[in-house]
Parts: sequence; structure tokens; C-alpha cells
Amino acid sequence: MPDHPSGRLRPVAVCIVGAGPGGTSVLERLLANVPELLGDRPLHVHVVDPYPPGAGRVWRRAQSPLLWANSLACDITLFTDEVSTIEGPIRPGPSLAEWAADRTEELREGRGADELRLFAAELAACGPTSFPSRPLLSAYLAWFFRSTVEGAPPNVRVIVHQTTVVDVTEGPRRQLVHLAGRRPPLRVDAVILAQGHLDSEPTPHEREQIGFARRHGLAYLPTGYTADLDLDALRPGEPVLVRGIGLAFVDLMVRLSHGRGGTFERDSAGVLRYRASGREPLLLAASRRGVPYRSKTGYPWTGERPPLPRHFTVEAAREADDPWPLIGKELAGAHYHRLFTAHSDRTTMEWAEFDAEFTAAADPSELIARAVPDPADRFDQARLDRPVQGRRFADEGALQEWMHAHIEADLTRRHDPAYSQDLATIHALLSVYGVVLRLQDAGDPVPDTTRLLGFFSYLASGPPGPRLEELLALARAGVIRFLGEDVEIAADEEAGDWRAASPSLPQARVRARALVEARLPEPSLKRTRDVLLRRLAARGDASTDSAGRLCTRAGDRRVVNARGDAHPGRFAVGHGVSGGAGSAGFSRPRFDAPAFRVNDALVRGVLNHLRDVDPAADRIPDRLELVTGATR
Repeated sequence: MPDHPSGRLRPVAVCIVGAGPGGTSVLERLLANVPELLGDRPLHVHVVDPYPPGAGRVWRRAQSPLLWANSLACDITLFTDEVSTIEGPIRPGPSLAEWAADRTEELREGRGADELRLFAAELAACGPTSFPSRPLLSAYLAWFFRSTVEGAPPNVRVIVHQTTVVDVTEGPRRQLVHLAGRRPPLRVDAVILAQGHLDSEPTPHEREQIGFARRHGLAYLPTGYTADLDLDALRPGEPVLVRGIGLAFVDLMVRLSHGRGGTFERDSAGVLRYRASGREPLLLAASRRGVPYRSKTGYPWTGERPPLPRHFTVEAAREADDPWPLIGKELAGAHYHRLFTAHSDRTTMEWAEFDAEFTAAADPSELIARAVPDPADRFDQARLDRPVQGRRFADEGALQEWMHAHIEADLTRRHDPAYSQDLATIHALLSVYGVVLRLQDAGDPVPDTTRLLGFFSYLASGPPGPRLEELLALARAGVIRFLGEDVEIAADEEAGDWRAASPSLPQARVRARALVEARLPEPSLKRTRDVLLRRLAARGDASTDSAGRLCTRAGDRRVVNARGDAHPGRFAVGHGVSGGAGSAGFSRPRFDAPAFRVNDALVRGVLNHLRDVDPAADRIPDRLELVTGATR
């Protein structure tokens, strides 16, 4: 490679926009692949995020320790491992649970970092089946970021800018990254957008509700990150309609119970009870299913894993007119594999015999009835998805009694490894996501990911067991009431409030002067509040896919403009990006996480692009511009 005229080789530069777990994983994969693809050419990596690197906004340390992650500590990692099917180098490392054990030992020996002493008690108590607080998870992510940067090749410099990217434009030869309140812009050869979950402007329906609330003096909270919502408008003792009973509902519940001085304690029979502070509102829980998300399992996986993917493979999906039967068979197959191999005393035949018949059968219901005597051991997707199943209740008391029993049964089963076939089904869902990502990257048609994500979130990404037990205690204490399935909420202009009704309790009508949309906003390039994305879209430098997400080209994830052209040096990945289903979130160790494959392939494309940059295309600045918080 020729020298620059000045005698020095100009560094190539890349900017990663977003330093949460997604952007941090991209950084790790980028640095891991540099020696192979870029050699010893100097590289500057600018990482830009207004929040601390590693954790980003959602997992930042500066939030209440009352809020938890909803993954087991043993299931949280950003490290690749021996089962990761990636082209780049494998760089193994500890899960959060293993990291906590290491840090606890260091603190005991007086070698631990001072900043971790605040977490000493939680670190010591953190085992494989613990659910870490968000501040503790933030510390793990910050450590991962620092460790990644410290292990960078000697020709790489990482510079952290704790601010916001407000625009990316084309310079004479390089892209210009404009930072909030700072000039001149960064000059880079590639940009990777990895912002993760972003705030959105209200939907047309939400704007109608905002206007209705203003006209009548009501309290309305549209979709948003629950940890940041101002809840002062939700007054003690007043009924509050809450649309959504997923993770956002749980955060809301925690802030309005623990956060307002209420306490939980066990009675003489060991049942968790809630002692109210008197400052809680009455939460009226409304959703399509009518029930909370299923509890996270309270035990780790042991033993043989189901063979995945088995039925829903890339090849089978390409040939199918309707992929959903294949997805159902994949989930059922994993369920029964675990049942027959780990709990064979509850089956009537050998796994090999069952598997052969199950694979060949168009309708395996008769086989399942013969082979699995107890209906509780059978996989019933419809019952799992809609447990209320159209029931009608005589009165509100009967509905609440049924709901309490349903939650209690779910808690019991999800914490009993005798039903580990449920965990196998979750593993199969993760496999399905991996196949969907492969289809997306190949440009193949994919199933409705909105439907898939909804089922996955409900079945596999629910609250920690202790949180669901608290939800049950709050319901028994009368702080939470369930309204049934298929709840419809309507604004009553004449009465000046909202009314809610459900076919589960046809004779009942509920009214309230407060309504909370307890869910994150759907990704939407048209409605995003992110200044950078808005400007890219306004100029036609970015476009949307059919779902409203930022459009990228299948395979290499280059950003596609309004004319349909892919930018050679601009890439995007994450929740709000086309093909992002399953590529976000934390990765389970030894599970060949899709996010690793996506991020590894993306950065290899970036590095190949950087390798082709002319070393004499621009002068070397006398000093590195806008270096703030330089990390290496």
C-alpha cells in the first residue's frame, strides 16, 4: 500500500452511532476482525452516544435499582463462544453471572474496582438464576466496553463522544458526522447506525387521545420507555386504565408500588402479600390476551439440547406457501424432544419412534394422544397464546379469581424443571428467529415478524418470576384488576372519560380518567424523534421498508436511499432497522446467537469497504478533531 505524500499513512475512520449493547457488540466484532481484514493500517473508531458507553440509555446506571433486567444472569452475554457460526474470530468471555462471581472474589481480596463496591451485596447474591438490577447490568456492560477497547489492536484508536449525532452528510471525499453543539464535523469513511430503541412521535390514534385528554382535563401517557415516564399525574386511589400487560406494565407496577412506599412480605403460609402505602392508583389491566406475559423460567438449562433448526429451516421455509405450520412444528418438536429425553416416564414410547411418526404426520394429534397421556405435557400453541379462550365470567369476582389462579399456575410451572419442555420451546423460538434473519439477509420472503415477535415476547420474554409474584400479590390486594381478553377502550366525549369493555365480562363497563399506553413505540422512520434519522429521511438519504423501519439492503445492511440505492459506506443494524427481528437483545451463552452473526457479517463488510479506501484521498489532520473522552 503506498505511503501518503506526507510520509504518513492516513488513518481510515468509522463512526458507530449508538453505544448501548447493540453498538458495543458491533464495536467488539469490528475490533476482533481488524487484524485479518485491515492489517496494520491505522484506524480511528468514533463511538457517539449521549449516554455512558456499554449501557446506553435503556441500561444506564442512573436509574432506579428497583428496575431489573428480565433475563437470568447466566443468559446475558456479549461474548462469542465455540458454537457461534461466524466468519470472524471467536472471543469468549464471562456471562453476567460468571462476571459477578469474579468481581465478588476480587472485592473480597481487596482488588476490586472502587465503583463496584456499591454493588458488593448484589454481586455476592448474583447467581445463575438471579435477575440483575439494571444498574448492575450497566456495570457489566461498561466493563465489557472497557475490556473491548483495552484489547484493541495497536493500530486502532477508539474515541468516545458523549453527545448526539445530528446529521451525516457527504463531504468532498469522506462522510461528515455532525455532532450536537460541536464543530467541525468528524470526517469518516464509514458510518454504522446502531441506535437501538428510539422515541417516536405519537401515532394518529395517540394524538387523538392527547387532544381528548386536554379537552377534559384527563391524564394520558402515550407509548414510551416506562422508566422515564412522569407518573405524577396518576393519583393515589384513582382508577388508571393500562393498555398492555407486558414488560412495560411490570415497570409501571414497580414504580407505583415499591416506588411509592409499598412493601411486600410473606405470610405464615409463605404467600407473598402486599402492604399498601396509600399512594397507589388502581391499575386496570387491559390487553388482547387479557393475561400478563408468561413468567421467565426460574432454572437454567441442563442436558441435551433439542436439534435445532429441524423443521423450520431456511430450505423448508423457502419451499413453503405458509411458513406458520412449519414454525408450529419446530416449537412442538423441541417441546417433545425434551419431554421424551428428559421426562420419559411421562411418555409411552421411545423418542426415535415418536420422532419418526411426528415428522411424517400431517396431523400428529392422534400420535400425541397415544404417546403423551397427560394433557398438561402436550404442546398446545392455541392454549398457550390465548389462555382465556373465550370464557365468559358471571361477575368480576369470578374473573379475578380465574386470573389469580392462572398466574399462580404459570409461576409454579415456570419454576419447576419437571416441565423443562417449556424451556425447550423457548429455545426453538430463538432458532426460528435465527432462520428468519437468514431469510431476510438472503432477500427471501419472511413470515409476519410482528406476529412472531408478539408471540415470542409473551411466551419467552416475560417478567422475572419474583416480579410476576408481586403482580399477583398486588392483584390480591386490589391494587391491580384484570378486565379480561380483547378489551376495547374508547373515549367518551359526552362523559369526558374513557370506558373499557371486554367480552369476558359482557355486563361490565369500566370508566377512568387516566389511560397509560404500557408498551414501547413501534419502530417508525416517519415518526422517529431521532434528529439524525429525520434529516436523512427528509433528504431522501434514508427510506423505509414495508413495516416502516429504516431500509437496508439484504445481506450487507447498507442503508438504502429513497431512490433504492445502497450507500457504499453507510450501514445500519438493530431494532428499528429492516431485518432487525431477532438481532437485538442479549445473547445466551453457547446458543449461536443471531446478533453475533449479524454484527460479525456487518463489520466485515465495513472493514472490506475501509480496506479499499485510497490512502491518499485526504490529508492527515495535524491533530485529531473533536477528541472527547478518548478511551484509547
